[in-house]
This record gives sequence, C-alpha cells and structure tokens, in this order.
Amino acid sequence: MAFAGLLFPILGYFFIALWGLLGLLKVAVTILTHPFTALKKTTREIPPACLLDPALGSHEYVTANGLKFHCVCAGDTSKPLMLLLHGFPEFWFSWRHQLKAFSKDYHVVAVDMRGYGDSDKPDGVASYTLDKLGKDIADLIPALGYSACVLVGHDWGGAVAWRVADTNPELIDKLVIMNCPHLSIMGQELTNGWGQLLKSWYIFMFQVPWLPEFTIGLHDYRNFNAIFRGRKAGVKNRDQFPAEVVEAYKYSFSRPGGLTGPINYIRAIYKTRSFLFPRTRKTIDIPTLLLWVTSLTPHISHSSHIHFIPLGSSEYSFNHLTADIVELIPALGHSSCILVGHDWGGVVSWRVTQRYPELVDRHIVLNCPHGRFEI
Repeated sequence: MAFAGLLFPILGYFFIALWGLLGLLKVAVTILTHPFTALKKTTREIPPACLLDPALGSHEYVTANGLKFHCVCAGDTSKPLMLLLHGFPEFWFSWRHQLKAFSKDYHVVAVDMRGYGDSDKPDGVASYTLDKLGKDIADLIPALGYSACVLVGHDWGGAVAWRVADTNPELIDKLVIMNCPHLSIMGQELTNGWGQLLKSWYIFMFQVPWLPEFTIGLHDYRNFNAIFRGRKAGVKNRDQFPAEVVEAYKYSFSRPGGLTGPINYIRAIYKTRSFLFPRTRKTIDIPTLLLWVTSLTPHISHSSHIHFIPLGSSEYSFNHLTADIVELIPALGHSSCILVGHDWGGVVSWRVTQRYPELVDRHIVLNCPHGRFEI
C-alpha cells in the first residue's frame, strides 16, 4: 500500500517525463530523416466498403447517459441482447465476425464506445473516467430496449464490463471478458513489484499531452500497419487483416478527435488511480467466462485454448470449478482441447486431466506442481 500511495506517483512522473523526452526525440528524428513523408496525411472522407457491408448489420444511433452512441445491430430484436464492447485501438468493426456468428441466437449490438468512431467525443480527460464509461453501458442496455444482456468486453471494453458487473449486476445475464484482468488484480500486480509496472509503460507514455496522437499519426497512420500486420505486434494470420481492413481502422482514427478520446481512457485511469484502488464488491455472482489469448493460440487448429483463472472464494469448490471446464469444452463446440492452467487454474486443470482425460489433448501447467487434489 505504501508503494501504491507514495512510490507509484513518484515513479509515474519520472516515467512520464522519460517517455515525453524519448517521444520528442523519436518524432524529431523521424521528421528529419523522412521530411517528405513523415507528416503526410491522406484525406479520408469516404469510409471503406467493408464498413458499409450490409451483412454485418444495420447502423443505428442510440442516446444514453447524455451522449449519442453509434451501434451496429444484427439479429432479431426478439432474441436476447448480446452487447459487444471493443478495446484499444479498435471500434465496432473489431466485432465483424461475431456480429455474423451470434446473430442467429442473439440480437447482437457492437457499439462505438464514447470517444470512438461515430459516437460522441466529449472534451477533456475527466469525461473518460471508468465511472462514466460504466454508466454509458448501464444506460445503453435499457436504451436498446432490454432489461439485461450477455455483456462481452475485450481489452478496455473488458475493464468497462467489469465495472458494469460491479455496479449494475442486474443488467447482466452472462459476462464474457477477453484479455482484461479484473481491476483489483491489475492494481495488486502494479503495486507488488516491478514486473507489471514495466509492462504497463504505455500508461505513462499516453499521459504526455498531444504527443501520442501526433506520433501515431506519423506517415499517414502507418502505425496501424504495424499493430495489425507487423511481425512483432501483428496477427499471425495476416489474411484476416487485408489492406482494406487496416484502412478501415485508419479511416476511423484519422477523423477529427479520433485518437484523443480513446487515449483519454488511459489518461483518466492514471489520473484517478482507479486501477490502484478500485471500488469493487467482494464477489461477482454473474456467470463469468474469462478468456486469455496467448501466443500459442495461432498455432492451435480445431481445438479450444482455455486459460482458466478462477476468482478465489470460499463459495467455489473444486467440484464446481472442474464441472465448469468439463461443460465449457463441449459448449464451445469441441470434443477436446489443449488445456492451459496457471497457478490455481493449474490445480483445476490437473483435476480435469485426471478425471476426464478424454477431454484433454495436451495439458500445459504454469507454476502449479502436480498433487493429490481430492478437495
């Protein structure tokens, strides 16, 4: 706690200053070495055809929490609502495959969150606190005509989904989180040592005014090529991100204010320290699925890759935890899987492998020795 209360702000200002100086140096070098291309910008007035594909759904605008939200909707409105919350740097189009896949069973809605795409972009960092973001979604669900939904969040959308689950659990029938730890876990990792702090360097970099937006926009937003198709950060299967798809992201984020709102999410969470001292309930009772994608995933074909991280509670027995995974594998449409468990997730994965070996093709365990788990 002392680290969080005293050292973290001090280190924070140090890293902000460091990244500001390094960022300015990088920009200066880029402009000096590429004077004719670094500041080049393409005027993108017409959206790429892939954003207008009618097969993805209808484009609608819904007012919630005093703002206008752009939503793409697919599936019959008489079916249960599945609400999709994207991460950074993304927008509704990130859910293009899910809009098609789940519209048979749900009324699927992919929303541009505040500050993104065609949704309203309020000014100021204070407009992007986690409380306001959570209130957006809590108001959007009834505005769409539903009393509850299956809420799906990825990355920053996952952080907002966790907040809604904490403040308005009655609005969520089921919760699906992808690649986003609960904020209380994130806070613990940030304050318990250097590992996660160093991995979270981008939080400090984005605190610098205007420089992140300027840097991302260099070379006509070429950074999006690296993000989605680069050798280090890009997807393994580049066929999923052809030039037109990358252009769709450039179109969205190159529009006026297209980057400042999304980056303000990160600025706000640092200024409010809400990831260090989150106001949360002790437990979340909503049925929750946490999916964590790793570098192994692109190499797995026709199998499920599950990283199961149970939230510790005396109400959870190992029989229930084991049953969850045993039921989850066929529910995902597979007869077996590569099962990956870390720490207490490893305990559960050992138990599943021992009792239901037919469900496990390969077993990967991280930081959890084998034992006699008759709990």
